Amino acid sequence: MKLPIANLFLKKGSLIIFGLLISISGCGKDLLKAEDETVPANGIIWDYNTLKRVSASSAETKSAGYARMIQLSDKSLISVYETDGNIVAVKSTDRGTTWLAPVTIAPKSDGTNRAVPDILELSDHTLLVCYNGRPYLTDPTRKFNIQTKRSTDGGSTWKDERLLYEAGYQFENGCWEPSAVQLPSGEIQLFFANEANYLQSAEQNISLLRSTDNGLNWTKSPEIVSFRPGSRDGMPVPLLLNNNKDLVFAIEDNGSGNFKPYTIRNSIAENWKKTVGSDDKNRDYALSEKIGSEIYAGAPYLRQLKTGETILSYQGTEGRINKMEFADMKVLVGNSSAKNFSHKSTPFIIPEDKSCLWNSLCILDDNTVIAVTSTNAYAGKSEIWMIKGKLGPAPQQQTQAKAIYEADPTIFYEKGVYYLYGTSGDRGFLVYQSSDLKSWTAPVGKTDGYALVKGSSFGTKGFWAPQVFKYKNSYYMAYTADEQIAIAKSNSPLGPFVQDTFKPLSGVGKQIDPYIFFDTDGKPYIYHVKLQNGNRIFVSQMDSELKDVISSTTKECISATEQWENTKHVDWPVAEGPTVIKRGEYYYLIYSANDFRNTDYAVGYATSTSPTGPWKKYNGNPIISKGKLGANGTGHGDLFKDQSGNYRYVMHTHFSDSQVAPRRTGLIDIKFIPVNNGPDLLTADSKTFKLLSHQ
Repeated sequence: MKLPIANLFLKKGSLIIFGLLISISGCGKDLLKAEDETVPANGIIWDYNTLKRVSASSAETKSAGYARMIQLSDKSLISVYETDGNIVAVKSTDRGTTWLAPVTIAPKSDGTNRAVPDILELSDHTLLVCYNGRPYLTDPTRKFNIQTKRSTDGGSTWKDERLLYEAGYQFENGCWEPSAVQLPSGEIQLFFANEANYLQSAEQNISLLRSTDNGLNWTKSPEIVSFRPGSRDGMPVPLLLNNNKDLVFAIEDNGSGNFKPYTIRNSIAENWKKTVGSDDKNRDYALSEKIGSEIYAGAPYLRQLKTGETILSYQGTEGRINKMEFADMKVLVGNSSAKNFSHKSTPFIIPEDKSCLWNSLCILDDNTVIAVTSTNAYAGKSEIWMIKGKLGPAPQQQTQAKAIYEADPTIFYEKGVYYLYGTSGDRGFLVYQSSDLKSWTAPVGKTDGYALVKGSSFGTKGFWAPQVFKYKNSYYMAYTADEQIAIAKSNSPLGPFVQDTFKPLSGVGKQIDPYIFFDTDGKPYIYHVKLQNGNRIFVSQMDSELKDVISSTTKECISATEQWENTKHVDWPVAEGPTVIKRGEYYYLIYSANDFRNTDYAVGYATSTSPTGPWKKYNGNPIISKGKLGANGTGHGDLFKDQSGNYRYVMHTHFSDSQVAPRRTGLIDIKFIPVNNGPDLLTADSKTFKLLSHQ
């Protein structure tokens, strides 16, 4: 993706602000005021082809989190993060495309984890890492502390461990999240969150320690640089602005309710002579557009481009379940004074029940912005991921951030309204709504956007492949959970879909991907996939109340036997995602083949004169594929009629050319071409293929 270059604010001794030309010479305070009031014109456009895992992949590693990344003077990248109680570093010499094996900086020991590292390259190219000692075995001899280590060989080895500060030994009296910056004078200022002073309250301040010899020796007593009485200033991230005169650090501040990003500032001349209090002119709410006081928006991070714009990130719950464990990463652009942060973007698109936490930013020499996160969206554990972006027109970014990411999608239509469901995580099934298949409303389900939520029906995990339909004036959802099939009921397409008794349908072994079909004689059938020597499609007749299958009627329909259905020649061939319709005297079974992670995941169909087969596969399969649409992993969807009576097929595609998840939702027109003496040909019009977005 070719990305536009940021507009420059400064040009040969003049400042351009929305077309106003101001001479720099002689304007003094007026210029400073104008800079403070400037609102950036651009946001960040993220290149999803650059999505990459940074942390090492290992079955033995339980989790990785809290990563910080910088570009070194030799142009290489280094990232430090915590993993299973240890602090490690990984390096890249190709701007983040590949990462070397991790090097241990500080191992856990004696009942204490090492956590929340930060890294700084000093003016003499020494690397300084600061981190938190966090006891997991509670004992008065083990205290929460702030420590540092240094490397003089580019991160290959680490030495000179220093214990800078000790707080209490109990969690509620600890110290947290150290982060450092070096001033033009050479002094290092290390900021950290500290609640050791408040044994009888939950208050917390930001404390400061200093070093004037490249981190070998430090001041003994912390200075308190910011404190809001009765509240918690936390997670400081300092930045020396490009003017080399002003220091700003971002914090999370809960003085007005839930945490919000604030900035604390001082000039180098002021140098923290007094504590920045709650109403101090040097404390600012960071966002130009305030968000609701109840919304969580914590863990901010702050950096600046060479062109002057400042970049702020935080973990927030706007548009999501308002709990920290469901927060995602937000990134905004501010002016050269680190104010008026706006043009919010979301670099990592993740399911509603996943998170992006403890995020950070890295600025490269060409002003590329790297967003770094700890996320559980791409694996069953927390990993470090990165994505690159550039400044560009904000409206273009907003379109990217609103894509719909529902895998195994289905659309139910009734009374002028389309309802879109799909695989969206382990909490249940979200539902989107539209009146025209173009403009979609963000999740509208009765329970936090969900039409079915875990705990209201069968299943604890693996909520996959829903189908919604109406039968006898009630709405039903057939779905997969725990690799079994269940059916829940509701009085609305928006849910909540529930079961009186939590149970799956009868059957032997693992069963997934249900599709309920009612024949013209009224008999209900369930097409589904059994996991036995591959993914194979079966059919069973159901009882008239949809309580269970009639086991004696279960019969295999098709399995993956064609070349296009197993392009990698794996031992476990896959045919799945069935949808069935009847047209004239013929039944059409539309299905997907290949593993869903295969770029050749595609859609074909088979026909029969009976709902139970035998089935004859179309010799022109696949009808939807990477070759026809130019998108990877096209498949596993549902056929439905729109309000004009035309057939459409909703499906998912891979996230990008290099990443499968989260899978994007797309739509394509389906047409039938009449054939004499045989079933009509089912065709997909590739020119109509489009990816869906929501408001």
